[in-house]
Amino acid sequence: MDPKLIVEKNKEFSVVCCARVAKDCSENGGWCDSEEEAQEWVEDECWIFSGEGWFCIQCNSHYMSNLTQTRRDKGLNSLLPDGWDDNLEVGIDTVR
Repeated sequence: MDPKLIVEKNKEFSVVCCARVAKDCSENGGWCDSEEEAQEWVEDECWIFSGEGWFCIQCNSHYMSNLTQTRRDKGLNSLLPDGWDDNLEVGIDTVR
């Protein structure tokens, strides 16, 4: 695992949330004895791997509830036909 994705403190390791967009973001995963255990922890807790890093379920919930705005911010609206986001304007209820 890329060392930038993991922090070490007092000989314990934790995976960093790379998104940090939710008000209640976890920021770090659980503290573990090794990098491998830290990665297992985020997998067990259902964090999402984006290809660039891990993000916590609170940030995933934030992205999903703001999907239309996120798509606009990233300039991806032009990739979809008109009207495809109509049902996303109010957000998506997430299940926990």
